Amino acid sequence: MSQTCKLLTSTDLDLDAKRFQAWLRDALEARPDGFQLLTLGPFRAVVPGKLESGRWVTIVEGKVTERDTTAAVAELRSVFEHRPDKLEIEYDEVAFPEVGRWLEAAGLERVERNPLMASRPDIFRRFAAPNVNTSHLTLQSPAAEMGAFQTIRWTNGGDNEGPVLSVRQLRQQLGSAASVYLLAWLDGVPAGTGVSHSLKGAAEIVGIVTRADKRRRGVAATVTSELVTRHFASGGDFVFLDAADEGAVKLYQGLGFEIFGTNSVYR
Repeated sequence: MSQTCKLLTSTDLDLDAKRFQAWLRDALEARPDGFQLLTLGPFRAVVPGKLESGRWVTIVEGKVTERDTTAAVAELRSVFEHRPDKLEIEYDEVAFPEVGRWLEAAGLERVERNPLMASRPDIFRRFAAPNVNTSHLTLQSPAAEMGAFQTIRWTNGGDNEGPVLSVRQLRQQLGSAASVYLLAWLDGVPAGTGVSHSLKGAAEIVGIVTRADKRRRGVAATVTSELVTRHFASGGDFVFLDAADEGAVKLYQGLGFEIFGTNSVYR
């Protein structure tokens, strides 16, 4: 017999969790031009109109049953069968606690599980480390700074040898008025990166990366703090991120972030 997992009611979800679910709905509706929004049972999938890279699959609201989850996974597999990206589903595990085992029963594997954390103006604590500065990248920024940003971000500070996205791609992203791209400097040397994407007063913080030889000197905390400060100064009232490990959790707690959920990723 199929079991049922009901989304927590508004009285059960705290304000941050409810705001995060609202952000998910807004972000799906504000998808880039040329991307399609698919509704497959309780799941929402954003995919490019053409067979190109780029996808996002999540759960936003309503009841989720085991039967619907199994059927949706089958449909999603069909959608992604001939696409360059593999099927990947991410969602707040706290809001949908039963879905994980249903996804595993359908043949998916959990590959990531990170705390979701949020801050608001009344609990945020600003931080700036000595000798760390940030520069706001724009279309007029030097190509060398854009190249440093891409290299640090997409190699995880030098830990990985994967492909680095081009400066041309970064230029396209810098055209968005809703996003802020920061390059951090330590003692005059490019040392870290950070990005925020704002939507209806909420902002997602991503791409917080420190160069391997510049870590533990406050670069990540300074970049995060500057992104949050800019967002709140512009009238925003909510920021969130997912923390990669326990060390990151402690760092963000020091800035006034609190855990409200768990971002789980299945492939």
